[in-house]
Amino acid sequence: MESLNLIEKILNEIAEARSVPLSRDGALVNRQEMINLLTDLKRKLPQDILHANHLLANKEAIIQEGRLAAQEIVQQASAEANRLISQTEIVQSATVKAQEILDEVDQELAKMRNETDEYIDARLASFEITLNRTLTAVRRGRDKISGNSTFNDQG
Repeated sequence: MESLNLIEKILNEIAEARSVPLSRDGALVNRQEMINLLTDLKRKLPQDILHANHLLANKEAIIQEGRLAAQEIVQQASAEANRLISQTEIVQSATVKAQEILDEVDQELAKMRNETDEYIDARLASFEITLNRTLTAVRRGRDKISGNSTFNDQG
């Protein structure tokens, strides 16, 4: 601020002024230079005060604007936090449901494997019986051809 510079100049002029002989506080200053400095001060002081008041008024407006922006940010953060919490709950619920479905599929698959194994075992047992009967018939036929048949000995 220019008015502070002028006050500083005035104070320096007075401090550096020559003392008046036989006076404890008296000093000789250049009257015209002091008048000029004080006139400049008188002219610039209202401008500086207006500028300072303007800055103070803007300061309050900026502080208020900052408060409003901060409230908006807090509201947005709160809404985002609620959304994320809700989304997390949905994901957790979906994960639980997916695990339940996978468990059901695993149980169904195990049941189908058991049923398939039982069916194959039954078919193999039936095939084994058929093969044993066929093998027995083949042995009888061979025995009959070779003459080792027990039927020939009895008849």
